[in-house]
Amino acid sequence: MTADKKINLVMDYDGTLHDSRAIYEPAFRRAMLDIEKSGWIEHKEYTSEEIVYWVGFSAREMWLRFHPELSEEQRNYASKLIGSYMREALENGMARLYPGTEETMDTLSHSYRLIFLSNCDRGYMEAHKKIFGLDRWFEAFYCTGDYDYAPKEEIFSKYIFEEGNVYVAVGDRIKDITLAKSSGIRGVGCLYGFGSKEELSGADILIEDVSELSQALEELKKF
Repeated sequence: MTADKKINLVMDYDGTLHDSRAIYEPAFRRAMLDIEKSGWIEHKEYTSEEIVYWVGFSAREMWLRFHPELSEEQRNYASKLIGSYMREALENGMARLYPGTEETMDTLSHSYRLIFLSNCDRGYMEAHKKIFGLDRWFEAFYCTGDYDYAPKEEIFSKYIFEEGNVYVAVGDRIKDITLAKSSGIRGVGCLYGFGSKEELSGADILIEDVSELSQALEELKKF
């Protein structure tokens, strides 16, 4: 990756910059209690690890995998329920970025073009933009919900990629590494997020803290 071209960072959000455990886990637990009371599913106690496993999936894919026996209407309702509880938690000040995120993003925004690409809907994205001032860092925003939850690599190839530019994908789940591999670009795997080391093994470089991202990008420029 040459250093003389402008580099575009295609960055995931939940699990990469935003520690979504703080709002997703309580929202998930509340929603599951509501759904259990409806009689759609049996009661189960979930571990934190079982819950955050789903961070990074689109709502549609999550419910198709999690409870495929539910009807489409039930899955849509369950998805909206978690979303509403997450927005409530967000409005109550429960959301948080990973420590060091703001400092890292301040630094990166001076040297790179930052592109937001997340498996979320527009309402979620806009709420986070407002609360955390994400547009002070990102020059472009893409949420998969605007594209019927198409795969990230499809959105990248159709709406983000421009010939002559250099891109690096940054994220904590296999979907971010798949984006990099299928698009022929470099990928940074974030081990501090919600993906396993095995899941991120295809990344060109791994980091264990968001503060390591700047140095990791400098390392990639050498290749």
